[in-house]
Amino acid sequence: MRIYRVTVGVEGGPTRVLKVPSKTDVQAGDAAVTQMSEGESILSIAETDDPYQEVDAMPAGTQTHPDQIT
Repeated sequence: MRIYRVTVGVEGGPTRVLKVPSKTDVQAGDAAVTQMSEGESILSIAETDDPYQEVDAMPAGTQTHPDQIT
């Protein structure tokens, strides 16, 4: 599992960074969606080297098992 920094917010407006665990950047975006507010969108996704493994959301499931962490 890798840690990704997902920047969310309003284009040209306020932004914030969410740290989520994931196997891929696509799944990182899926995990971040659970923490986003109405009107926010994903602005960027980048893998990070986080020695403390502190995250803001649980990993996303898969398309076939959305309720399971795989």
